[in-house]
Amino acid sequence: MRELPTYQDFLNEGVKYEKINLFDVDDTLVVTKSKIKVTDHKTGKAYELSPKEFNEYENSPNHELDFSDFQNAKILKAGKIIDWVFNILKATMKKGKRVGIVTARDNSKLIYDFLIHHGVDVNPKYIFAINDPKQGFNGDTIAKRKKQAFKRFIDMGFNDITFFDDDKENIKLAKELDRETPELKLKTKWIENKWIPKA
Repeated sequence: MRELPTYQDFLNEGVKYEKINLFDVDDTLVVTKSKIKVTDHKTGKAYELSPKEFNEYENSPNHELDFSDFQNAKILKAGKIIDWVFNILKATMKKGKRVGIVTARDNSKLIYDFLIHHGVDVNPKYIFAINDPKQGFNGDTIAKRKKQAFKRFIDMGFNDITFFDDDKENIKLAKELDRETPELKLKTKWIENKWIPKA
């Protein structure tokens, strides 16, 4: 993955970016056949959850979760693009506005390669895979880690953010951050289930 300029590089050149559109990946930009595999060690039962179902999942100490499908580049690239959201991403870039990714996946390079596969070159510095240990997010829920990612964008100098996500809890915590940060202008776009095509 090639190294692109950081926000500090832009500052050094006298260029300042304040606006950015942030996108979730699963069930926001693309629908895939990736499943979270759940094994209950107490009952011996095993079942699978889609990303949408996982948004409502309540963890149990008896459950072992397998996210290996989400590390599979072939499954991701074979997914069905949600065209109307992806077109917003492309139009944002054509206007010269910054685009970022905030995803619950654990591999930012996988996301970068997926976007390149679909003709979109997003600065890797703006791609946060919040479950990647290398990126240092430590909240106990996906929503809290995404909130930490938003704060990193604010630290980069972005104060006008539009966030697209299919999970209401993520949208809720983003709005909390908006209330906590007076200088921040944050808009959220909830991708409703009825707008998401089948994989």
